[in-house]
Amino acid sequence: MNSLRKIFSNLVVHKNKSNVLIPYCHRTRQFCEDTSRIHLEKSVNHVVLLGRVGIDPQLRGTENKPVVVFTLATNTNYKYETGEVRQKTDWHRIAIFKASLRETVLEYLKKGNRVYVDGRIVYSEYNDAKGNVCNSTSIVANDVIFLSKSPRDELSQNSEEID
Repeated sequence: MNSLRKIFSNLVVHKNKSNVLIPYCHRTRQFCEDTSRIHLEKSVNHVVLLGRVGIDPQLRGTENKPVVVFTLATNTNYKYETGEVRQKTDWHRIAIFKASLRETVLEYLKKGNRVYVDGRIVYSEYNDAKGNVCNSTSIVANDVIFLSKSPRDELSQNSEEID
């Protein structure tokens, strides 16, 4: 019985448009200095991408907070009822903060390489030069796995082998 009281103490009752009471468990995570008072809830923010690098990685940020960024293209294929096949390309901005991964990507990753990126999605806002608020979406990479060279590099390597 005490365990039921504990569960029901966390329930909040909400009325919907039909004035029907709907119970739901509701705990809000608040920003507070006393961490012992905060109930931290588990969540998942996981992104997996497989695609081709759009630009050579670039070192950005400051000396204290360096970051390597590059773009990644992923494709989705569509087949219409007429039999026509189309391909839609989505571009993703990848950011790398981990020191060892940052150095490896900066040194070895090139435009056109096929890579697997494992990370999390991050949304942010910034003010542009005119003072307008702009939204930004990035993938912060935890791991980048190199799968192949760019098609141009593979073709040039094959032509060198033939000569």
